[in-house]
Amino acid sequence: MTVEVGLLGPVELRLDGRPAALTGAPQRIVLARLALAAGRVVPTGELIEALWGDEPPDNAVGNLHSYVSRLRRHTGSDAIRREPGGYRLALPPDAIDTSRVERLVAAAGGQGDEQAAGTLAEALGLWRGDPLSDVADRLAFAPEVARLAEWRRHLREECLARRVAAGRAAETLPEIEAYATAEPMRERAHLLWMRALHQTGRTAEALAVARSFRERVVDEHGVDPSPALDELQQRILAEDPALRPAVRRPRPATPDRFFGRRDEMAELRASLSANRLTTVVGPGGVGKTRLTTEALTGDELVVELAERSVPADVAAAVAGALGLRATPRGAVAAIAERLGGTPAVLVLDNCEHLLDAVRDLVDQILVRCPRVRVLATSRQRLGVAGERVLRLGPLPEQDRVALFCDRAALLRSGFPADGRSRELAAEVCRLVDGLPLAVELAARREAVFGLAHLRDRLGEGLQVLEPARGGDRATAVSATVEWSYRLLDPAAQRLLDRLAVCRGGFGLDALPYFAADAEPLLAELVDASLVVCDVDADPPRYRLLDTVRHVGLSHLESEQAASAHRPQNTTTDKTHSSDMGDKSGGEEAPSKRRGEEAPSKRRGEGGAHINAEGEKQAAPTRHGKGDAHVSAEAEAREAHARWMLDFMTAIVERQRTRNPHTTPALRRELGNLQEAITWLGERDEGARLRAWAASAWTSAPDPGLTAQLVRDAPATVESETDALRAYAAGIGVWLDSNLAEGERLLGAAIAVLPPGHPMRVSALLARIANSMFAGRIDDVRSDALALRDEPGAAPWERVTAICCAALMDAYHGNSAAGLRWLETEGRGLPRDPLDGFEPFTVGELLAASDPRAALTSYDQSLLRSERAQLVYQANIARVARAAVLIRLGRRAEAVDACARTIAAVRSAGMTAQVWTILRLTAELLADLGEAGTAAALVAAADVDPYAPAVMGPDRERLAKLRADGDHPPMDSATAADYALAALARHQQGPGKERPASSRA
Repeated sequence: MTVEVGLLGPVELRLDGRPAALTGAPQRIVLARLALAAGRVVPTGELIEALWGDEPPDNAVGNLHSYVSRLRRHTGSDAIRREPGGYRLALPPDAIDTSRVERLVAAAGGQGDEQAAGTLAEALGLWRGDPLSDVADRLAFAPEVARLAEWRRHLREECLARRVAAGRAAETLPEIEAYATAEPMRERAHLLWMRALHQTGRTAEALAVARSFRERVVDEHGVDPSPALDELQQRILAEDPALRPAVRRPRPATPDRFFGRRDEMAELRASLSANRLTTVVGPGGVGKTRLTTEALTGDELVVELAERSVPADVAAAVAGALGLRATPRGAVAAIAERLGGTPAVLVLDNCEHLLDAVRDLVDQILVRCPRVRVLATSRQRLGVAGERVLRLGPLPEQDRVALFCDRAALLRSGFPADGRSRELAAEVCRLVDGLPLAVELAARREAVFGLAHLRDRLGEGLQVLEPARGGDRATAVSATVEWSYRLLDPAAQRLLDRLAVCRGGFGLDALPYFAADAEPLLAELVDASLVVCDVDADPPRYRLLDTVRHVGLSHLESEQAASAHRPQNTTTDKTHSSDMGDKSGGEEAPSKRRGEEAPSKRRGEGGAHINAEGEKQAAPTRHGKGDAHVSAEAEAREAHARWMLDFMTAIVERQRTRNPHTTPALRRELGNLQEAITWLGERDEGARLRAWAASAWTSAPDPGLTAQLVRDAPATVESETDALRAYAAGIGVWLDSNLAEGERLLGAAIAVLPPGHPMRVSALLARIANSMFAGRIDDVRSDALALRDEPGAAPWERVTAICCAALMDAYHGNSAAGLRWLETEGRGLPRDPLDGFEPFTVGELLAASDPRAALTSYDQSLLRSERAQLVYQANIARVARAAVLIRLGRRAEAVDACARTIAAVRSAGMTAQVWTILRLTAELLADLGEAGTAAALVAAADVDPYAPAVMGPDRERLAKLRADGDHPPMDSATAADYALAALARHQQGPGKERPASSRA
């Protein structure tokens, strides 16, 4: 007996194609809830809630069992199954009409316009009326009713769009017009109507549709349509040929070294078109990432999670990929605000070790960002509602052999391509389970052993068939990595294991910290495909594949467990010390073997370290609670931390001279820096590393690092270590615009750090910036004078402090006093040719009296800041430059400058500057005749605690823009979108500048 369920209309049960008579509403409710679960178990409590809401009868469970029993009389016992905790509807996928629609939509995603239109029409034909119409009054079904109704509208629009794209605008136009008339507030319907009218030569009518829709939206909702309407209108006026139907030509054939997976590729692309969430699932090394990469177009936002180890890093990684500088309301909220209602594809690669965090993030993105689709790769499904799972298995034999032979021929020009070689290659591929990564690793050893010997060595047991320690027992790739690992020289094995603690890769400068004479060993690892080399990077960059890194870490953990059971002799074992610079097993550091000492290894009296700046530092304490034997993992992580300490010592020194290579170097090692900070914990070295990181990252920070610094804020500040932690946390909260907490932490650090301490200068400079945003002119002036006289301050730091105090005069309306201050207090201070802050300050001081000279200063500031890769400084110059253009009345330039600056500061996550440029945009829009828009932007800034204080003449300017009446509340992201839409209406097009009153 064939059982089918219909949800796209009244709830319907069909048996062998004929409707079955359901005796009452409870049976339809139970059937609908089970069918909507798509084969998942529905808990008993959820079914009871759907039946009776918050007031179930005393015998609710018994009544539910009765309703299920009656349903089973129709469907048979196999269709509705009792499971632990609930019931499950076990039917084939196509037995439910929603599943049939999903299949058709997926098929349409891979078809041309003409065929896809027919497939989508077939899908729409499965609707028999309003979805779930006979149970729609139940509150429990409200979300599903809304979702299915919206899905139907979306599919209808997509079907109409495909028909128009196929050149059938004329015959489709009546249907589009009827649909748009029935949906007067549906923007996409009207965009389709405009396109169809334009394609059929009725361009004037298409423009009239645009005007009518705009007026209706403004009148009924008080907001403007999305920028898409303006964009289409402009393209129609410009006679964009892309709006006309085009003849589609097949793409020319190109060599493709991606083997097999044709069906999986088609299924993945179809799923990306049809589903909000798609997860590619399979064992490590099966090719999930490669398949995903091949399916992408290049417009997606790709976030690699393999090197992330902390759940909180998931959202931070996405925020960082979006270019957010800080996330004062939390990373998830910032991501949702940035993505908003714009269409986007977010790719999360290697999610298996952070499933809970990824699941929570994806869940919120899907709810809060209705036009975002997510593609994930993982060894396990995420478990999010509506997730489409694509499972990858080993390559078919023909494809795996082709892959092996292709890769082997790349490494050996004489690789035979005869039938016997293919037979041997097939045997080798079977021995490594046909997993793509394992096949490629084996192919690279063919050049060493030849096919026959490679097959024999694998058959004798050199392939490790058991899973790696701590790995998934269903996974064979770790065994493949173990096999390749065992073919390495023991010294290369040790190096590989120790490099596994690196996160995000490493450069050649890291190697001496992990092994002596490591370059030849690294070459062996690259040749074995255990380390990936990017020689196009400058400098070259290396990283371990995810599975290789996992195996290396498992080796370190196993050595640690073994060392815990070794007999200890604390009186005679002198091969280890508490100094991070010493090596285990009596080995000397690499630099000593070459007859020289690395900076971090130089020692002063009492066993203290002498760093690269010649300062004495306390010797770090090893982890291990006094054990004589130090674990391999601890040794590797101590070496890694020592690398990062030396790296940051050099970075801070380079930063003092505004070296333009500082920021790129920091970005390369962000993952390693965070890993070292986590390992060092509350040790003195950890506090020092946090402080250096905070100082170096101020110009172009990362949300993940910002959050890490904030988490380590000390409760009390008594020692130098406390002060360094307080300084680092103070930088973090300042970047998050928490000015009060920033003042507390920075003040506590300054009170403890002695004069001349390198971080005291940075703390004073940070507190000056904090006080500026809070509008405290006396505090800025006091700290500026203190920093000017601070021992050890760099020239640009002294100049910056004096400039900040001068700016406060300008912002309070007394630019002349600021100029006098800069001349008097800055006299004799050396100037830095890479310092863009001084010309920015001069521009601010001249803006009121000589705006054209101010523009020249801002341009000089931008040039210097971009040359030094100082993102923050460049953006504040952009904000100031836009302000002068507005006040000079250069409207067209100002419109363009405001739009570009909003995008720049928003991309950098500079919350305070976002509000500053939005206030300036409000001033410009009021001048262009949009007083209501201007008032709404000013009102939004007035109520947001993260907007900077308003000082001096700006108070009077903004007061004139305010208007009585209620304005919709907007956060910075919404306000930015609102402003950009308004600016788009005034973008300079062909011909003369529009008049100020124009709203076209």
